[in-house]
Amino acid sequence: MAIDLVLPFVWPYGLAFWAVVVWSYWLEGRQHRQSAARMASHDGADRYSGVVIAVGSSIMQVLAFVAAFHAPWSVGPEWVALAFWAGLAMVVAGMLLRMHCWRVLGKFFTPTVTIATDHKVVEDGAYRWVRHPAYTGAILTLLGLGVALGNWGSLAIMATGTAIIYIYRIRAEENALEAALGDAYVRFKAKRRLLVPYLF
Repeated sequence: MAIDLVLPFVWPYGLAFWAVVVWSYWLEGRQHRQSAARMASHDGADRYSGVVIAVGSSIMQVLAFVAAFHAPWSVGPEWVALAFWAGLAMVVAGMLLRMHCWRVLGKFFTPTVTIATDHKVVEDGAYRWVRHPAYTGAILTLLGLGVALGNWGSLAIMATGTAIIYIYRIRAEENALEAALGDAYVRFKAKRRLLVPYLF
């Protein structure tokens, strides 16, 4: 397809897109560095879900960018700008939600599934509404990238890959938390949806 319909590579859209992407990756990298000393290894409770997220998200993003140039899957010239800005808004919203969750979790946030010696159930902030709002933010960010590319194929790749990755991660994390925290986490689960308040 014509590159002028893949707006991340068109001036000035590209400036906004790559600024948001760099900002997002910088925030994630900074948070991971700050929590590196508290991280458990990828085996054990994590069940290599940290590796699954890192490798899986990288692969699907590459595939989504490749798919964006396949003309038959484009959302069309009349919708591409709207999709671009809506996607960027999703990325920003997802990252703001993740930043909120990092602050609320404090020392309990780690990129791998890690149970601290003094671990407890966190019920403040967004955790009053759902069990995994940080993952809601991550999913929103990844789907936003797919939307911003203005291509149905790109969005399908991001949606499918994200679902697989985070289903695996959430299962690993909930098993670990329930084993470590027992009834306290069972009660927490019973009162909240997984990712979206009142819906899912």
